[in-house]
Amino acid sequence: MRFLIDTGDGFRERVNEQELIKWGESFGIGLEMTLTEAIEALENVGYKVERLEEKENIGE
Repeated sequence: MRFLIDTGDGFRERVNEQELIKWGESFGIGLEMTLTEAIEALENVGYKVERLEEKENIGE
């Protein structure tokens, strides 16, 4: 599964689940997080997280 992280300042990054969790951990409490916790941590700092559709993942 792929996600798009939008920081709100023009920076956007496509990441997989593991990368998303690493992003979340950097803004969270520093412990291992679930995917849901990571998304919440990023949203709490004003980032938008969007799940990409499968067709976007394969470039169609």
